[in-house]
Amino acid sequence: MFTREFKIAAVRRVQAGERVTVVAREIKVATAQLCRWKARVERFGENSLYELSRPWKKEESPETDEGQKARIAELERLVGRQQAAIDFLERALHRVEETRQQLSGSGVTASSK
Repeated sequence: MFTREFKIAAVRRVQAGERVTVVAREIKVATAQLCRWKARVERFGENSLYELSRPWKKEESPETDEGQKARIAELERLVGRQQAAIDFLERALHRVEETRQQLSGSGVTASSK
């Protein structure tokens, strides 16, 4: 587990101009993890970095109402795309089932695949 101070120090080094890969290698942390810490600090501030055992508390997020509305809109678009995909797949499955029933009723052996 990394302390909050450890994470902040690492992020500050990157923000000061050091390369992410160099800092990550020196502190023995995955580059992707350091990038996540940096992104979290840039979006929510240093107070958003917690110890692993401390849960994220939504009320402490300094995100603005405008940012929250944008995030909600983004999630609603994602849900819409997922629902469209589900509808498409349900229609396709229905057609496959109809075709299978037609083939099994005509004396032809339907595929089990």
